[in-house]
Amino acid sequence: MSDMRMANIDKLTLEIEKLLADAEVTGALPQVEDRDASWEVRISDDGLTAYLDMYPAVGNGVSPDPLGICTELEEMGIRRVDRDRVMALVTLCDSGYPASGEDAVVARGVPPESPSPGRVEFLVLMERAKRSEDDEASVDWKNLWLTPSVHEGDVIAKIYPPKEGTDGVDVYGNALPAASHTFFRIRYGDGVNVSEGEDGTVEIASARTVGQPVFRDNVLDVDPLLVINGDVNISTGSIDFTGSVLVSGSVLEGFSVKAERDVNVQGWVYNARVQAGGSCSVKGGVTGERSLLLAGEDVRVGVVEYAEISASRKVEVFVYALFAMLEAGESIYVQGRNRRGVVGGTCIAGACIEALSAGSPMESSTQLEAGRDPFQARILQELDRKKEALLAMQKKIEQAILSIKGTGPNFDMDTLTEEEKGKLFLLVQYHGKMKSSVAELAARIDDEKRASIAEKRIMPRIRIRDRVYPNVTLKIWGQTLVVKQQEFHVSFFMDKDRGVIARGGF
Repeated sequence: MSDMRMANIDKLTLEIEKLLADAEVTGALPQVEDRDASWEVRISDDGLTAYLDMYPAVGNGVSPDPLGICTELEEMGIRRVDRDRVMALVTLCDSGYPASGEDAVVARGVPPESPSPGRVEFLVLMERAKRSEDDEASVDWKNLWLTPSVHEGDVIAKIYPPKEGTDGVDVYGNALPAASHTFFRIRYGDGVNVSEGEDGTVEIASARTVGQPVFRDNVLDVDPLLVINGDVNISTGSIDFTGSVLVSGSVLEGFSVKAERDVNVQGWVYNARVQAGGSCSVKGGVTGERSLLLAGEDVRVGVVEYAEISASRKVEVFVYALFAMLEAGESIYVQGRNRRGVVGGTCIAGACIEALSAGSPMESSTQLEAGRDPFQARILQELDRKKEALLAMQKKIEQAILSIKGTGPNFDMDTLTEEEKGKLFLLVQYHGKMKSSVAELAARIDDEKRASIAEKRIMPRIRIRDRVYPNVTLKIWGQTLVVKQQEFHVSFFMDKDRGVIARGGF
């Protein structure tokens, strides 16, 4: 029993003795009635704890029988009864002290052990620093343009595999099932070696070769990394690589860099083409009307002048964009410098455009459009084109079949030569395939259109941190607004009730 509880009981005993002494003096002492000791069993709500609350006998009442109590507990179906604890509680009760709460626990079950979902502890840089859309100060500018890389044998990560939970048992011996959980499973690519840690509970992933560590879709791998020390020029030729490419210099005019994963250019891109299946970053900038940057994920660039940039997800420009064409499936961000943000050109983004400024004092024609994913529109156009081509081919096959059939209402196979029968058989096969392909394309077109409608649940917005100049055209969901006079710290969005572009604070 705790010291605090013992002190409270001693204090209560002194008060009772004083009360009885006063009552004996005044003759008001009541007649004591004999009362046997009593006890009661309580089970916690989770079924894991059994309490034996005991109340001492009064006068010549009968003391509790520990063996009888243990027998009755077992007859109630309670398992794991602590007989020594029951005996101690009976002894305490005989001394005149009641028992309850945690002091009266006589049986405990085994709680279920929760499953462990597993986790990954990365030991190297896995991705470039990201710009927070809410807090620009959180950007790690030192690592902004770094391409993560590892050497052979470098430890990339420690993986703590998931563990199943274990069932528990309540005080009655009933099973308490462990909580269910969808486990986080890690798979490994060909670029990593996996070994077991010293304690056998941790997996150690290390690089098998020099490359870029990546973790996507729960797959840990090291992509091949091609490093070009210097410029991409006549001495290197154009680059076409299966992994990621790091160019320490620039990509000169007329050359190209293509990579199935990421491309990182530490210098500039001069009238050249860069295509990345993943993300693309150009620390210096992109300049020239024949310059083109294409990325399956994001594009990050310093300066854009007269060039075209297209990214499936985000485009981030950290200085300014001058008479450029910027396209992004999700968002475009132009940080700007010296009040120069988007000067001339066109920006099209599926969701949001944010820039320091738009237009110029010379009222350069500038167009900003949000709420239209240019990639989805192209996909629909391409699918429609393929569908029309298949329908045209299907019609030609039908005409070829009719030419074999002749002028009669039905096929007369007996009048056909073996060659004609063979041609007819192939044409019918092709016709069936064309029909199935058309149906598949139609279903995919419907899916794309539904996805386009679903995207409109996200409210597109154009945000200008400093100022927007006259002659800037804004488009949102097909509606157009031309800025007539200079405006400051403003955002533009669609007023659904009125069906027009409305203004608000930045």
